[in-house]
Amino acid sequence: MTIELGADIIGSDGAKLGVVDSIVIDPTGGEERAIIVRRGWFFPTDKIVPIDLVDHVDHGKVHVRLSTAEADQMMEYLDADYVMPPAGYYGAGGYMWPATPYIASDLMVDDEIHQRMPNAVMLSEGTMVVDKDEHEVGRITEIASDAQRRVQGFRVEQGFFRHHERYIPANLIERADDVVVHLSVDKSSLAEVTGAQTTDAGQSQG
Repeated sequence: MTIELGADIIGSDGAKLGVVDSIVIDPTGGEERAIIVRRGWFFPTDKIVPIDLVDHVDHGKVHVRLSTAEADQMMEYLDADYVMPPAGYYGAGGYMWPATPYIASDLMVDDEIHQRMPNAVMLSEGTMVVDKDEHEVGRITEIASDAQRRVQGFRVEQGFFRHHERYIPANLIERADDVVVHLSVDKSSLAEVTGAQTTDAGQSQG
């Protein structure tokens, strides 16, 4: 079942509820979790429809097991509750994943934040990353953050002659301090969760 951005969303009563504005994915596995219904004739706000309420897709139209009245009772979509994956992590645009309280409140990348958030953890390039068994995963080479400088994820690199790189979403962080980031998954399963990329040192990726 392929859901296209901009597709019409049809309720169980045959009414057009709106169009697919974006698709929410699980950052740990990439599975589709929900669709965001762009506000239209019936709704003053965008709505979140869980993917399991999608009945089928027919000629590009997404049919859901919700009447107009039922769809109106769905949870309202709020920008603050979701973040966009960094470019290149998951397909093209139109995807997002849930933010977490840990990301929003604790992990920052701007030292000036300490003035108003003394307990915030500052991540920076070079910070060590370890898995849940304390095995080294690598060091942070690049950090993705939102407009408020909250950490959304980071890229790590391990090795000298052959670089092992992967992007890790911040929701996989179990805990962190200014020196070490501890992940909630073990190193052997990390590639299945985040994907991996290996390049020879000194060579560019094509």
